[in-house]
Amino acid sequence: MSDRLDKIVVMGGSFNPPTIAHLELMRAAVDAVNAGRGIFVPTSHTYVERKMKKAGCRYDTLSDELRLLMLESFCRKDSRFEISRIQMEKAASQKGYDFEMLQEIQQCYPEAELYFLTGSDKLYILPRWHRIDEFLAQFKILVARRGEDDLEEIKEERPYLAEHWDSFTVFSAPEKISSISSSAFREKFRKDDETARDLVTEEVWKIMNEKRKLPANSIANFHDAEYAFLSNFWEVPVTYGGLAYGSNEAAFQAQKCMTEEEKLPFTEARPSKSKGMGRRVKLRPDWEQVKVGIMEEIVRAKFTQNPELGRRLAATGDRILIEGNTWGDTCWGVDTRTGEGENHLGKILMKVRGEIQEGQEGSDKS
Repeated sequence: MSDRLDKIVVMGGSFNPPTIAHLELMRAAVDAVNAGRGIFVPTSHTYVERKMKKAGCRYDTLSDELRLLMLESFCRKDSRFEISRIQMEKAASQKGYDFEMLQEIQQCYPEAELYFLTGSDKLYILPRWHRIDEFLAQFKILVARRGEDDLEEIKEERPYLAEHWDSFTVFSAPEKISSISSSAFREKFRKDDETARDLVTEEVWKIMNEKRKLPANSIANFHDAEYAFLSNFWEVPVTYGGLAYGSNEAAFQAQKCMTEEEKLPFTEARPSKSKGMGRRVKLRPDWEQVKVGIMEEIVRAKFTQNPELGRRLAATGDRILIEGNTWGDTCWGVDTRTGEGENHLGKILMKVRGEIQEGQEGSDKS
C-alpha cells in the first residue's frame, strides 16, 4: 500500500445539504496530509431531524436518499472520495459517537492512519469529547484553521490540548468557503433567493430543485420566527361570535361547541391547551360542512382587528403561503414530506392578504 493510501481523512456531518464548503474543505484536507482517500460520514436521519427541530425548521430535514445522492455527486468529482453509511444506519435509539465510528472504519482499513477532520472553532469543546483519551491514542485529528483563530491562545486556555498536540495536524481552510454553510443555503433556498445557487454545486442545486416537495416562492414554515405570526398558535387577542379569545386556535376550537357556555373555557385557554380541549368536546353535527368557512372568518378577524399583523401579512407580497408540516395534516396545510395537502389555511391567508392589500391600494389613491 502506498503512503497516500495509508492515510484516510474522515469528515462527519449532517450534509443537509452538502455545500461547496464541504467539497472544498475535504479536498484541502486530503491534500494537506497527502491522503489517498477522503470519507464522508453523514449522520443519521434521527439526528438531523432533531437538530432541525431544535432550530425551529424541522421541515428542512432532507431524506437520507437525497443526502446520499448529493454526496455521491461529490465522489464523481473526485475519485479519492467515498461515503460511509455507518452513522446513517444506526438505530434511532443508538448514539453515533465519532470514536466508535472511526473504530468501525479502521476495521475496514486496518493498516490505514485515520485523520478525523474538525474545525478550529471546535477545539474548545474537544476535551469533553466521548472517550477522548482513547480517541487521541488511536487516531489523528486534522484541524482546519478558520479565519483568525489563534491556536496558541486556544492551547493556553485548554492545557489538555497542549499536552496532546502531537495528535493534531493543522492546515488552513480555504478562505473562499468561510461564509458558506448548509444553514445559509437553507434560509436562502426557503426564500427562493437565487444566490443560494452560489453555495452548492450545480449537481446539488439540480437535485434540490427536482426533489423539492413545495413550490418555489413560498413561505411554508409558520414556526420560523419571521413568519410565526401566520400560525393560529400566535397569541394575539381576537373577538369572534361575541367572545374574546387569546389566539385563533382557541377561537377556532371553541366553535366545535354548540353553546356559549361550552365555549367560555376556551377564552382563557392557551393555544396548545385549546387544541386538546377541542378534541374532547361533543362535536357539533355540521362541523365538517362549516369548519372552513369559520376558519376564514376567524383568520379575517385576527388580521383586521390587529392592524400591525395585517400589515405584516400584506408585506408577504405575492408569495405562496403554505401551512407546511410533518405530522400529516393535509386539510389545513401540506405534508412537506410528500407535498400533498389541501392547504386550506394557506389559501385563506392569501385571500385575506389580498383583501388587505386592496384596502391599502384604495387608501393610497385617496
